[in-house]
Amino acid sequence: MTAYTVTALKPFGAVVEAHQEGTDLGSIDLEAVRALVGEHRVVVLRRFRSWAHKDELVAYARRWGDLLSWNFGEVLDLEVHADPKDYVFTPGPVPYHWDGAFAEKTPTHQIFQCVKAPARGTGGRTTFCDTTMVLDALPAEKRAQWEALSVTYRKEKTAHYGGHITARLVQPHPHTGVPTIRYAEPLAPEEFLSPLFLDVDGLPEGTDAEAFFADIKERLYSPDVMYEHAWEDGDFVITDNHALVHGRTAFTQGSPRHLRRVHVL
Repeated sequence: MTAYTVTALKPFGAVVEAHQEGTDLGSIDLEAVRALVGEHRVVVLRRFRSWAHKDELVAYARRWGDLLSWNFGEVLDLEVHADPKDYVFTPGPVPYHWDGAFAEKTPTHQIFQCVKAPARGTGGRTTFCDTTMVLDALPAEKRAQWEALSVTYRKEKTAHYGGHITARLVQPHPHTGVPTIRYAEPLAPEEFLSPLFLDVDGLPEGTDAEAFFADIKERLYSPDVMYEHAWEDGDFVITDNHALVHGRTAFTQGSPRHLRRVHVL
């Protein structure tokens, strides 16, 4: 039986640390890890054997369920490109969003493997917000207003995603029924490659979109509902993509940062 320790993080999240360095991640009961993700939203797994080949990550992820395949395949290498077509392949910041917004089906879980972490103190943390906590903290009147909103997103498809979609701001989690926020921050063309434009429908009379953008940003980035993950070489991270929105802090140009990511439907 694989021995490991679970340590809860604040305001949410948990670290699962194997007692023996180099333990096979597949030796941990998958349903136990799934339950931890359901409870903590973000689960960081450390001291497990790192996988040299993408096929090992894919094989493990398939145990969780069907995988979302993109035009590049099932594994996205998140690293800086010499000639980036999208802002996620630069060292700049990545504002909050949920994965699969423009896909046919939104993935339930993200499974990350950290191949190479950024140098300490150079940035590149992945930011997570538990949107269920945001909704729970909203005043009743504000929550009712948000529940009435729909957002239309428009983005040119310059990389593996893009298009034109409309989504309710507040939606039930498809597996638990708990209300969640589905939101991606607007991306100004003067600041980001491949900008994202938003139209908000249902705002109260006298409230403009810019006021809404400022209000929701302040609430999503509150320390009470936000966890920033500082990557270490060999980290595995599994998340609940329905309950969370996520992003990334900027990092120093030239600092190594290489993650692999798989989407589980």
